[in-house]
Amino acid sequence: MSHPRFRTGLLAALLGVLLPVLPASAEMDLVVSDAWVREAPPGATVLAGYLKITNRGTAHATVSGVSAADFSSVEIHRTVMENGMARMLSAEQLEIPAGESFVLEPGGYHLMLFNPARPLAAGDSVELLLHVRDGACLAVDAPVARMTLDQHP
Repeated sequence: MSHPRFRTGLLAALLGVLLPVLPASAEMDLVVSDAWVREAPPGATVLAGYLKITNRGTAHATVSGVSAADFSSVEIHRTVMENGMARMLSAEQLEIPAGESFVLEPGGYHLMLFNPARPLAAGDSVELLLHVRDGACLAVDAPVARMTLDQHP
């Protein structure tokens, strides 16, 4: 049986080794809220995701991509109107200035989630991983929900 002082010293030594490895990053300054994935008809191969990212830090942050284990790929898109027609364009990244928020919502910027690995219905949940340019990764739980009339653009 080890002595309590030895265990405390061992823990302190381990933390001293491990803590410098953990990145001090924009991840700590980014806060995600209102995340959700739109329920799609059975058999749909593409779903849409929405959320709000707030940068509480003092430095600019860039989300360089998004991934999810439940999908083969995730892309950032935005909807634009051209000649009276809505068109989706791919966006490489999301720029979030210090102290500001970026909203992904129906009719604007949004996530396209391709080829779900399992059927998803309202009440299910999906973990999204937001990849920050500095190498950090922010996990977000996004419930699957039906789109209501007040969520239309």
